[in-house]
Amino acid sequence: MSQETVVSEEVKAEVLAYADPIADNLMQGFNEGNYTIYSRDFSAEMRQGLDEAAFEQNREHVTSRIGLYESRRDPVVTETGEYIAVTYKGEFEQEDGVALRFVFRKGDESHRLYGLWFNSPKLRS
Repeated sequence: MSQETVVSEEVKAEVLAYADPIADNLMQGFNEGNYTIYSRDFSAEMRQGLDEAAFEQNREHVTSRIGLYESRRDPVVTETGEYIAVTYKGEFEQEDGVALRFVFRKGDESHRLYGLWFNSPKLRS
């Protein structure tokens, strides 16, 4: 396993230029329960692994524990091997500080999502 390292401010700005709008779109789709919007930026692998049925199940799990998404802040951009990740602190109706992690593949000009995780104490309980 390669070490996860925080990227330079210059790289961070480049990554956030595409990651922020993707995160906005995905979380809008999440709140609306709209899989088409939610999955718009998924890679083919992500679309296979997280189909509409899985989305509905995951969304129910998240909303039943922490409510709907409200906002995000404090992005940290890291890289590991061929992947680059953006982790935000997300605020939901019933919990703040939820880790929202979006993973992209380096050099992918289409900026497709290869990984997505929501993590918090309430979600793990």
